[in-house]
Amino acid sequence: MKLSKQERMGILIIAIILILGLGTWLFIVPKIDALNASSTTLTTKQTELDNAKNEAALKEPLKQQVLDAYKEGESLADMFFEEMTTYEADMEFRAFLEQCKTNVLVESLTVTEPSTATLVPEYFTEDEVTYPLKTYVTQGLEKTDDEISSEERWNNLKNALGVSQTVGAITVEFTVNVVEPEDLLNFADEINNYVKIENGKNTRKAMILNGASISLPLVEKRYEAEIEKIEEESMEEAIDQLYKHLGEKRPQDPAGSAGSSGNDSEEEDKEEEKSPADYYYQLSTSITFFSVERMQDPTEQLNAQEQ
Repeated sequence: MKLSKQERMGILIIAIILILGLGTWLFIVPKIDALNASSTTLTTKQTELDNAKNEAALKEPLKQQVLDAYKEGESLADMFFEEMTTYEADMEFRAFLEQCKTNVLVESLTVTEPSTATLVPEYFTEDEVTYPLKTYVTQGLEKTDDEISSEERWNNLKNALGVSQTVGAITVEFTVNVVEPEDLLNFADEINNYVKIENGKNTRKAMILNGASISLPLVEKRYEAEIEKIEEESMEEAIDQLYKHLGEKRPQDPAGSAGSSGNDSEEEDKEEEKSPADYYYQLSTSITFFSVERMQDPTEQLNAQEQ
């Protein structure tokens, strides 16, 4: 069948359209999709590159901040002891006694098992008297700039110190004997004077002298004798007043005045009967050593992250 010229032209146009459509669908559209995907990938990678550059710019300052924080924490940790066993605490206490300049004799030494203690910061607060008239005349007054600044400093300090921290602790209990009573106070001051040479510098260690009970034998005996004398005089006065109230004459003591002098003699004998313990003073107390675990040096780990 022979096609006319117009039919051949129509078939040719349709063929061209089909070829263009198929070519566009098979070749151009995939390339456009690939181009769009590449553009999206390029944007993502560019964002990742920008983030990496920002992180790289912050990496060195952040590393320095970590090292500075470690050095500060290491310095603070040096004030504490390392965690100790009972034997090590005993040796640490003996090292403290060797450095102690006060002439003391320590006995009844015992060491408790390692435990923990909670350290709580304390802030001095002045007591303020309040009453209705004062409240009435001061109402509406605004704080001065100095008062506001002072409150801000206190708040910043409290926030920095926090509420409390739990640390390791071990306690040494003992009794101190001294010849002079002021040596007890001097011994208490030795706690603040105890330093150890570590890392080439003198370091004040975290330790505390717990509640003290001081025994003064001679003073106690003197007060006991005075109390006994007052009680006897009071009893004699009470008996005299009783017989006076009854209108009767009080019977004479068979011993008479001799009995009284005998009592005085007995009191003198008591005063003369002194033991060696009467000539020295005792302090029953304990010392607690505080410890914290040391931070690991982050330098090696930080250097490894850069590789």
